[in-house]
Amino acid sequence: MSFLVFNLFIFTTTLLLLSASSDVIYDSAGTELLRGNPYYILPLLRRSGGGLTLSRSTKDACPLNVTQESFEVNNGGPFTFSPIVQDEEIIPVAYPISISAYVKDDDDKGVVPVQIVTTGGEFNTPESCFQIVEGDIMEGLQSYQIQHCPFKCGSPGTDHTCFNVGVIRDADGINGYIGRTDAIFPVVFKSYDGTFSQPTSISPISSFVSTFSKWGNEVE
Repeated sequence: MSFLVFNLFIFTTTLLLLSASSDVIYDSAGTELLRGNPYYILPLLRRSGGGLTLSRSTKDACPLNVTQESFEVNNGGPFTFSPIVQDEEIIPVAYPISISAYVKDDDDKGVVPVQIVTTGGEFNTPESCFQIVEGDIMEGLQSYQIQHCPFKCGSPGTDHTCFNVGVIRDADGINGYIGRTDAIFPVVFKSYDGTFSQPTSISPISSFVSTFSKWGNEVE
């Protein structure tokens, strides 16, 4: 089975390309998103779950999956963003980036659906090429949409489609896995203010690209 690198989280259908109205990405405090700084990735809308994190499909399984915390009070884990091609310090809108996650031990989260995002990708490949675009979902609230854009990192062919990255629920509707979806999943970035109690490493994010399972549900 082939892989995609979440370079976001880090997911076939033609999906909406959102236009960008500013040159750079901002975090929830209004500060420019910076290369290599850790951030929480949180849903814009309330009652739509918590932040993005990593988990295992089974005990000791590898690679880790990118998932969503079930409760909105949980911010999830930190992620970093790195522009591809140019050594930019500030993350530009609609620019090809790599997204990496801090890896640590985590609890199991049940059966894994198909077409989900995992860790273990490679930098600057079509499978790991992502961008962040502005998503004007709610007036007065700044939010963003993460998209997978293989053509921006040398994918062969003439397909210049970017694919939205969102949440896919398992059969019970409890566990949320990050993958390519038709749905828009507006997010905000909050500066990470915590530390892990054990040593961590940084791993680029990647994704399975098989078809959706019959029981997978996209979050609208």
